[in-house]
Amino acid sequence: MTTSSKRSALLGVGIVVMIVGLLSAIGLWYSAGQLESDAIRNLARAPSGCDTTLDFEAAGDFTIYVETAGRFDAPIAGDCVAEGEYGIVGDVVPAVSLVMTSPTGDAVELANASGTTYDADGFSGQSVRTFSVETPGDHVLRVELPGDTDVQVAVAIGRDPSDGVAMMQLGAVLAGLAGVLIGGGLIIAARRSAAAEPAAVVTEPWTADPAAWATTPPGMPQAPPTEGWQPAVGPPTHAPGVTSPQQPAAWPPQPAAPGPVPAPPPDGASGDGEQSPWAPPSNPAG
Repeated sequence: MTTSSKRSALLGVGIVVMIVGLLSAIGLWYSAGQLESDAIRNLARAPSGCDTTLDFEAAGDFTIYVETAGRFDAPIAGDCVAEGEYGIVGDVVPAVSLVMTSPTGDAVELANASGTTYDADGFSGQSVRTFSVETPGDHVLRVELPGDTDVQVAVAIGRDPSDGVAMMQLGAVLAGLAGVLIGGGLIIAARRSAAAEPAAVVTEPWTADPAAWATTPPGMPQAPPTEGWQPAVGPPTHAPGVTSPQQPAAWPPQPAAPGPVPAPPPDGASGDGEQSPWAPPSNPAG
């Protein structure tokens, strides 16, 4: 893989990580809101002026909320019928009278509680009492509103709707930060590698220069230059009687030294003691 492809892959991974982190943060935050809305909607409700039967399947601690706005989404198990929406003008929490009995007919202790509120999906409520269920089963809750009985309110019973919401929101924040930091770091690293990459050097094709060719291998000593012209020594000769190599002739060639002039031969002699066949006959008398 080339450097350019590695940089492109690093940049792509950084962008993907950042997008995934941000999408995860949005999804977790939305899920946290849905978790609270579902918990609020699933609270058990009891209208004022009625004895409502509440079935607790497990022991534990629960909270009673007085709602200033809401609606009845499920039928009410009790001695009265309640349906539709309800609300209080001004969102002022009224003082209500609450009495609860256990499956054995004993009164359940209700302790004062405040500080927990919710407002989601059309429901608004504030905590007023807490209690503990020791024996699972049907409990009866009597809700009365002193004073003007024409005003109807409702109470909601259950656990804190915000349980687990804060942790999920924290996870959303951490997921978003992780995506931004890790993805952004990869993107910055890819950009830095691109800036640090040296520019490509364009080289011209090599051409041979005969004048620059070396006459001897590299590193070999060069022969010292000779002054003047020197004739090349020829190959040795093998002429009969010659045992030494042929010496080069001197240049320029010198004329041969004159030798003694031989005496002319006598008439009719060829010079070697014999008569030439073309000589005139000799005179025997003379």
